[in-house]
Amino acid sequence: MQLPEYQEIPDVGLYLDQVTKYINTRIQAFPIPQVTPSMIANYVKLKIVPKADHKMYSREQIAQFLFISLAKTILSMDQIRSIFVLQQRKYSIEQAYNLFNTRLSMMMEQKELENSSGVLDHLVITIVHKLLLDMEIQSQVQQMQSKTVKHKTTKTPTSN
Repeated sequence: MQLPEYQEIPDVGLYLDQVTKYINTRIQAFPIPQVTPSMIANYVKLKIVPKADHKMYSREQIAQFLFISLAKTILSMDQIRSIFVLQQRKYSIEQAYNLFNTRLSMMMEQKELENSSGVLDHLVITIVHKLLLDMEIQSQVQQMQSKTVKHKTTKTPTSN
């Protein structure tokens, strides 16, 4: 179970049906639902991912769709949007995707090496991690909003 490296993602621009087929072939090893063209269109409609340029999706957009495919199993679309906003303040899409993919691969390898501790343990770990993630997203969004408000209130009007 591994996502493609960023540089392996096509950089020629793909149409919606091609993007859907590409993503589904890359996520088929994961126990997650397949992506449909309407799902991708909704991510664009919700302004989570920018719209296609002349009906063609770029490598950056495909990387975002791959991330969404996995993240939507535990996050709301609003949370995914928040993560993208937070991520763009620190990293390019390529850097963020590579970091995510590296960590995902490491965790999947670690899981394969460990003895399975059972459904209940995995469930508890997932719940705890989900709660911690929700708290971290909320905290970072509040910090970002606080900085924006402070920035707006500290501006002084210029006199002529």
